[in-house]
Amino acid sequence: MRLITLLLLALSACAADGRRIISTAPSITETLFAMGLGPRVVGVTVYCNFPPEAATLPKIGTLLKPDPEAILALRPDLVVVQKQPNNLPQQLDRLHIKYVVMDTSNLDILYAGARVVGRATGESAAAERLISKMQTEMQAVAELVANKARPRVAFIVGHTAGRLEGMVAGSSKSYFSDLLNAGGGTNIFSDVAAAYPKISLEQILSRDPEVILELSGESRPKQEEVVALWQSLPRLKAVSAKRVFALPSGPFVIPGPRAPEAARLVLRLLHPEISLPEPGK
Repeated sequence: MRLITLLLLALSACAADGRRIISTAPSITETLFAMGLGPRVVGVTVYCNFPPEAATLPKIGTLLKPDPEAILALRPDLVVVQKQPNNLPQQLDRLHIKYVVMDTSNLDILYAGARVVGRATGESAAAERLISKMQTEMQAVAELVANKARPRVAFIVGHTAGRLEGMVAGSSKSYFSDLLNAGGGTNIFSDVAAAYPKISLEQILSRDPEVILELSGESRPKQEEVVALWQSLPRLKAVSAKRVFALPSGPFVIPGPRAPEAARLVLRLLHPEISLPEPGK
């Protein structure tokens, strides 16, 4: 009986393309809303909290563990799937629910994904407007540091709690490197093949970054804890120069329309001597 109910719901979900959209990742949600598709979004993950109106929508699970039954109950005619190592696409195939896969590993890939969503929803023009806006704003940030010396930066995504072990960095293939490039820095792990490689403390010491940026979360105590942890290594140029910065989550962890905002914040940290114009001016 349960299987019959699910199949009936699946058949009823076959409406016009993109009239009822479900997002499976915060970056996808932000992109959909920035394209003007917010009114058509009927479900998001538990971590989708920007823009604020997205936080009030029905939840379909997490990025890594989306719930097919919750998705089906919302009667979508399009699910935008984040490229992840899970079997959601196969589950959607079995339920005859249309989906497109959107990768958001870095900005170039995100732009391509926005075009896929634009075609699937009949909103290609909206996708192109968003891409053009983001590219223009990122270029405007980059132009401010075009003739500046670029400090060597380690962008640390995370590590073992309380210890400088199990570290993960962003390489040249990552979204974080996009932010560094626009904000006037040089990624010390640009030569690593993986987008988010595991790195050792020895690698940090040998490459000796002039600036360390690390994701820390939103709370001030957590940010202070991250900065304090690096003080045990005064031999590092970044530590001796007091250029270890803890970054709140927000746009730094979500590749999407707020990337220019994140790039401006990176620029402020790397080049405090530059006066930034207000966004849009």
